[in-house]
Amino acid sequence: MSTEQKSFQDRVAQINERAEQAASTAPGPRKETIWQRLAYPGAFVAAFAVGAAVVFLTRYIQFLSVGVPEPGQVNTQDFVGIVLASMAGIVISKFLREKQKEFAGACTAGVLLTTFSFHNLVWKYPAQFERIFNEDWVEFLQRLTEPSSLYIFGLTIGLN
Repeated sequence: MSTEQKSFQDRVAQINERAEQAASTAPGPRKETIWQRLAYPGAFVAAFAVGAAVVFLTRYIQFLSVGVPEPGQVNTQDFVGIVLASMAGIVISKFLREKQKEFAGACTAGVLLTTFSFHNLVWKYPAQFERIFNEDWVEFLQRLTEPSSLYIFGLTIGLN
């Protein structure tokens, strides 16, 4: 055997030996529970729900401070509701630090969808909303909107 071949085989043997050492010291496979694997996608659902809850809270706070809005104030209240809900979403996303960008989209989607379709819940559950808000507010919202629709700044888009 030539010297070049021997030195090549020595190098191959060294590489194999290092690979075996690295494999023996490497940590084993991670054993995650089902809850740990579901935590990440579940966080998107939670961020969406937080966005929806923030819209509900801003509507309730607006109701307590203004009461039943006058017809000209409705669009302003939608805009103020989106701004307040977005600000609350930003504050909440600060707690998520490293995942802020990922979950901000889900929270924003929750805010927008709830803002433009909140009235559908009022149509579906009027008695519950009369207990939370009042009968005048529910009647006002039902006069203003239609069931199964989107209400976007004064424009009702039917989904039927």
